[in-house]
Amino acid sequence: MKILVVDDSLVYRTAIVRLLKDNLPEADCFTAGDGIEGLATYLRERPNYTLLDLLMPGMTGQEVLKKIKETDPAAKVIILTADIQKFTEKEVRDLGAWFFVHKPITREKVIALAEIIKGAS
Repeated sequence: MKILVVDDSLVYRTAIVRLLKDNLPEADCFTAGDGIEGLATYLRERPNYTLLDLLMPGMTGQEVLKKIKETDPAAKVIILTADIQKFTEKEVRDLGAWFFVHKPITREKVIALAEIIKGAS
């Protein structure tokens, strides 16, 4: 299983990958630090799951999500964001987000995500 983590915070990327690997040791994790790199990595690696921040340089998470879904309508994209506005959640769900998680990301949230991924695999 391949998982892509796209977030402009190196701290978040590192912590999420570490926690995912603790709970999904079989996963191959890839990371990207902005939207442009994230989309390129998605197209190259074709991950089973993508964890995607919204507020990033280069290309927003919404733009990345839209491009991913145009390429692969079945893509499972999990949005990770500090934006708590209901409008934002509705917007990304309308664009095809599979799941939505509010930051800050905690160990418990990543464990729950790992369980959701296990259940869907």
